[in-house]
Amino acid sequence: MRRILNKLYYGGMSRLFFGGRTGLENADAALRYFPISDLIRRTDVTLSILEVGSGCTGITPYIPHQVTGLDVSFEGEIAHRLEPVLLSGESLPFGDSSFAHVVSVDMLEHVPAARRPAVIRELIRVARERLFLAVPCGKKSEAHDRLLDDLYRARHGKSYPFLEEHVVNGLPDVEEITGLIRKSANELGKGALIEVRPNVNLAVREWLTRLWIRSPKAFGLISPLICIFRRLYDFGPCYRSIFIVEIDSGA
Repeated sequence: MRRILNKLYYGGMSRLFFGGRTGLENADAALRYFPISDLIRRTDVTLSILEVGSGCTGITPYIPHQVTGLDVSFEGEIAHRLEPVLLSGESLPFGDSSFAHVVSVDMLEHVPAARRPAVIRELIRVARERLFLAVPCGKKSEAHDRLLDDLYRARHGKSYPFLEEHVVNGLPDVEEITGLIRKSANELGKGALIEVRPNVNLAVREWLTRLWIRSPKAFGLISPLICIFRRLYDFGPCYRSIFIVEIDSGA
């Protein structure tokens, strides 16, 4: 019965407010993907899309496109519109300008700082038209992650792996990422027009994460309601920056 009620609840919210998009049970993920999916949904559904760091699902709940998903491992059920590709080395296993759009969401902070320039260069290399790069940025976001990591450990007696990696690797700042994008594009002979959008106010994200730490069930139930007002949360000091890079590949 609970499964049926959940299906009716999330399905009804999806149809009423989100144009059939799913993934509403996790507001933290949805809030980072919605701004990117809003832009991609305006494009041709046959457009080639690569997501780097997709896991088993990635952006697929939020767009109708087929997606090639690249990651170091895939644990769980693979989304039906995701074609998984296992990353087994430092370089992306695709040719130059292979994909019209390249997406990478909350992946770069899990990479040690010394390796980030090479990762960004690879993202630019395989992108033909657009790169969407979402990254937690800045000292305030670093302090935010340390606080939440402490709260999680106090509650559960251990660190949450993703939060722990944020703390260990540290977060870049906006100027650093912008500079690396420009440098990589220049080295690859590509043009890059960069727009940076703030994503999710720090106080809003702290409240959401505290709720998730205390009660995942309550977090899941309230997540669709949070997502309805998603455009109201991108103000003041924000946890994440979304870099929208228009690429001139010269092709």
